[in-house]
Amino acid sequence: MDYAALAVIALLIAASACWPLLRSSGKRGKALNAQALQLPDHHRPRYRQSLAGNPLAFPLAMSSGYALCRGADLDEFLFPDAEEERIILAESWGIFNEGDAVQELWSLLSQGHRSGWQQSRKLVNAGGAALAQQRKMLGSRARTSAEAREELLSLRRLQRNERSVQDLDFLAWDLSRAVMVSRSAATCGFLDQRVAQDIALQAASYAQQTYGSWGEFAKAFDTARWFWRAHQDSALDDAHDAHRTQVLTSPEGPFVQVDFNAPVPTS
Repeated sequence: MDYAALAVIALLIAASACWPLLRSSGKRGKALNAQALQLPDHHRPRYRQSLAGNPLAFPLAMSSGYALCRGADLDEFLFPDAEEERIILAESWGIFNEGDAVQELWSLLSQGHRSGWQQSRKLVNAGGAALAQQRKMLGSRARTSAEAREELLSLRRLQRNERSVQDLDFLAWDLSRAVMVSRSAATCGFLDQRVAQDIALQAASYAQQTYGSWGEFAKAFDTARWFWRAHQDSALDDAHDAHRTQVLTSPEGPFVQVDFNAPVPTS
């Protein structure tokens, strides 16, 4: 067999190996294009009146990404569909009553996902046998466990310091979700609305003390969400989140309408 024939065979083998990747890339491109057509309507800001003068403007703006994806008015504390909120709280949070809601809100405000991130960062920065053992254990479990795959990818992201995740302040992610859960729990009757609003205002006060602008808050939230979801192929999620933040920071978005440094009511 001459060298020309060998070269042809080699090219055919390489092409056959690349074809699944190219096909996957093509499908991803089509999915991204389809999503791009849907996002403007999905992320259309809606207001019953205005956030101007609303005493809850700051926590409403903090959690406006969730309201945006629900098609809810951005200046209303309660979400529009109580039954949908019951389903979300049950399936995503394990919340079925007032006690569950209070426990989850306390967890978000006191430790949230930031505690797990801090432990992982400490492990990565220490390195050595403990990190190697953890990665080996997760690698063996990753074949059958989505949770293990996500945790392993999170460790890799920390090791590579992707998106400067080593310096991330996770608080924006936890506080925004605390406001969202308080609104959701009030919507379906698990929490008294005044209690839920007080919790939302407390979370808003923490956010204002931690960040200097809506830009800082949004960047911390988006990076924390990216780290938390830990999908190998996150192009669709990245495009969704980028568009959502673009809308939130647009002239029609809540971040422009709410002064980040304006005093937040205590209750």
